[in-house]
Parts: sequence; structure tokens; C-alpha cells
Amino acid sequence: MSKETTRTVKILLIAYIIVIVLNMCSNYRYYASGHSWAPSMFFSLAVTTLGVLGGSLLARLFFRSCNWSDKPTLKILRAVFILAVYGVVLMIVVMQSMQFFFHYGYPTTQEYIEDCSYSALLSMIIGLMICGQQFLVQLKKSIEDNEHIKQEMIQSRYETLKSQVNPHFLFNSLNTLTVMIPHQPDVAVSFVEQLSKVFRYSLQHSDEHTIALATELKVVKSYLFLNEQRYDSKLTVDIEIDATAENKKILTQALLMLVENAIKHNEISYENPLAISIYDEGNFLVVKNTLQRKTLIEPSTNVGLENIRKRYALATSVLMEVHENNGFFTVKIPLLP
Repeated sequence: MSKETTRTVKILLIAYIIVIVLNMCSNYRYYASGHSWAPSMFFSLAVTTLGVLGGSLLARLFFRSCNWSDKPTLKILRAVFILAVYGVVLMIVVMQSMQFFFHYGYPTTQEYIEDCSYSALLSMIIGLMICGQQFLVQLKKSIEDNEHIKQEMIQSRYETLKSQVNPHFLFNSLNTLTVMIPHQPDVAVSFVEQLSKVFRYSLQHSDEHTIALATELKVVKSYLFLNEQRYDSKLTVDIEIDATAENKKILTQALLMLVENAIKHNEISYENPLAISIYDEGNFLVVKNTLQRKTLIEPSTNVGLENIRKRYALATSVLMEVHENNGFFTVKIPLLP
């Protein structure tokens, strides 16, 4: 038996107890005068069963469609109100059906009001129980997700620190700078400035889970500038991102990691120049590069697609996409609001 089924059965048993007590209290004199309690009790329990089962389904559909991180109290009140309305409608339908199919006496206005009031009250009580349980489930899931995010961020920060002192990247940058200084001193100054931006970015934003695409795009351009100086015309980059997309967010360092991986894992030569395209496509940011894997790959820092995929899975239900076809490697990461 699933957890949801178990919870529904528990709520149904509690509802039976409440209904039986209310029925006995409100109809005590009627039963004491010799009238049978069976029809009334059967009717009440049947309506309760329909109310609980239908209300539970309605509540779960409502809970799955709403975001509990935004105004949870208002959403609980709204769910309780919807269930109260459902209880009233259910009672009216049942009373009309009893009169139509079983020729019970047509209920009076007072009976309608009393029975509908009881049904609405019971539905609200059931609604509060369901909402309370669902809220606790959502709260537990939120705590677990936050813990996962923290763990992923700790791992990401550790790997980022390692990449900051990556001797290969630093050695290649300094080697390029050494060659550049005697012949292109002005460009060398710009090279040092862009290099400092790349290193400073990781330190300034290491505690942020998400960041504006426009902000990360600046450091990506700095990183690409360094590599364009190193590889000259062997590396070409095309960036076309709409201003609206730039205002949206991505996971911190996700774009930087994708560009870094494209340069690190692919051959870059005059015979096989590497082309990288960065553009927005709907609610995705796309990083696409020609696929020409190196025979010998630099040691990985383990900050790769799997790291980004796991972090996105915790941040949104929209899946990251990875495609490899027609000589291109394409990664699509969701743009976050």
C-alpha cells in the first residue's frame, strides 16, 4: 500500500469517527424515540466516503499544480475553501439523487442548509488534515532538496577552487602573456585585465546558486578573449543572445563550465578550427561546438555535464538537454526566471 493510500485511509477513519459522533449528537432524540439509526448512519457514512475520496483527489491535484514556496498560507486557505464548496455540491447532488432514485421525501430548505453546513464543515476539517499532511510532505521535500543543493554547491566550490589554480590553464595563459608582452604590450595589458576578471568572478560569486545570464556572459567573454589570444584564428566564437534572455538566470558558472569543457576536450588547430556558438532558444541557453575530440585530454576537474545536470535537477523540473549529431556537440540549459 502506497503512502498516499495509507494517508487517505487514516483520514477516512478519522472522518468516520467525526461523522458518527456528529450524527449521534444531532439525532439523539430522534433515535431515542424508537426510529432506526441505520438509514441515517449509512447515508452519512456513504456521503463521507465519497467526500473523503473525492476531496483527497481534488486536494492532491491542487497541491501538485501550485508552488508552495510562494504564499503557502493563502494556498492552504484556498484549498480548504475549494473542498468546502466541493462538500456542499456533493451533498446537494446526493440529496437530489436520493429523492429522484429512491423517492425519499423532498428535503426542506432547513434540511438543505443543515446538511450542506455539516458537509462543508466536515470537508473543511478533512481539507485541513489533507493540507497539513501535504504541507509537511512538501516541507520535508524542500528541506531535502535544499540539503542536496548545499552538498552540490560545496562540491562545486571545491572543484571551482581546484580549477582556479589549474596549472594547465594558468601556465598556458602566462606563456601566452610572455610571448605577447614584447610585441603587443597594449594587448598584454588587456590580457592581464581579462585574466583577473576570470579569477575574481569565481571568488565573488562562489556563494550564489543562480546568477543573471548577463553577469556570467561578461566573464565568459573574458575567458574567451584569453583563449582567442592563445589560439588566434583557430578558435571562433559567435554569441547571439536576446536582451530578454540576458535578464534571466542560470546556475552560477554553468555557462563558463560548458565553454571551458568545449575548449579543453576538443582539438584546436589550423586544420581543425574550433567553432563555438552561444545563443538563446525559447527558454533555453544553447552552447554548440564542432565536435573534434582530443586524443589526449587534459586531467578533468570533475566539473562537467553531470555536475550541471544534477544542480539543474534540483533547481527546476525542466531537463537539461545534451545532443551529439552531425559533427556538433550541443548542450541546452534551462533559463531560470
